[in-house]
Amino acid sequence: MKKSNIIITAAGVLTISAALFVGFWAKQYTKPYPAGTVDKVVVKPISSEMYTEQDYNDAVDCVKNFFPSFETCELLELSYAGDEETKLETKYSQNESEEYMILKSDFYVKPLEVFQNENSAWQRDYTYTDWGWMLCRTKGTSDWIICNYGIA
Repeated sequence: MKKSNIIITAAGVLTISAALFVGFWAKQYTKPYPAGTVDKVVVKPISSEMYTEQDYNDAVDCVKNFFPSFETCELLELSYAGDEETKLETKYSQNESEEYMILKSDFYVKPLEVFQNENSAWQRDYTYTDWGWMLCRTKGTSDWIICNYGIA
């Protein structure tokens, strides 16, 4: 084989390899993140003089329905913060017709796949603990909404 044929063949192989690499990278880079998961969450029992088991279950369902927006995260545990913390966090509420419930959670942020673009502020491969969820509703209804969340 002539030297020029070897060079042309090597250049072709390198070009094809580079194109495949760039294609793989572009696919991974633009790949959407998976939704947050709640299928393995441990829900701790409630002990409250303010809320019933049904109130609590409705609030837990509200958080579980919202959590998939926490991309690449896995909800590990949910619990009621307690009557005292709920009273403390909501004592300055301006709206007498609303009631509030504070939940706490732990969740894990999964690492990114190779070449996946980082577009969030989460610390990867890390478990967040005592993440707070403030839920509110109009008194007398069961429709909780998340009005605030984050680390206290």
